Amino acid sequence: MAIETISKDAKKSIIQLLNRLLQVEYDLLFNYPRVIDKLVNIDRIHDEQIINALEVMGKDSLRHFDAVDKLIKKLGGETMWHIDVLDGLVDVEEILVRQLERETWVVSWYKAAKKAAEQNKVKVRGFLGRSVGSSDALPEDFVDVNDIISLCERHILDEERHQRLVRDSIDRLRMLINKRATDK
Repeated sequence: MAIETISKDAKKSIIQLLNRLLQVEYDLLFNYPRVIDKLVNIDRIHDEQIINALEVMGKDSLRHFDAVDKLIKKLGGETMWHIDVLDGLVDVEEILVRQLERETWVVSWYKAAKKAAEQNKVKVRGFLGRSVGSSDALPEDFVDVNDIISLCERHILDEERHQRLVRDSIDRLRMLINKRATDK
């Protein structure tokens, strides 16, 4: 069986998509602890379900950031990101609504990267133009198209789970706020 990679143009396209979603993942890493702190210490909402959801998404974001950073570098790109810091007293519900929108973007970018990999496969040729069938003969920085597709598929599933967690957290937060208002 021949080993496949992706075309140079596809690498550039995938690197751009991965850098976009990496920005969202990095923002999550930086901002989730601040959101939890605001929720608990300022809004006085000590809800384990919401806090656990935020912690899970933060841990997943760290894992995604690391994996995507490595893939970008392996594809020959440079990781680009900056911190998009939340205002200190932004409403937690507003943050979650914005996060739901961003999770949707990330899913679409992973899907686009997966599609770019699937549609731009290139068989690796060795000596005398023969297809290479063993990874032993490949350079260390070689990227197998199946590794790109697999990473995207795993992260799409995670991000779709994040969408559900954010939706559930928004609903739960609204319920807790309404309950607090009616208990007064």
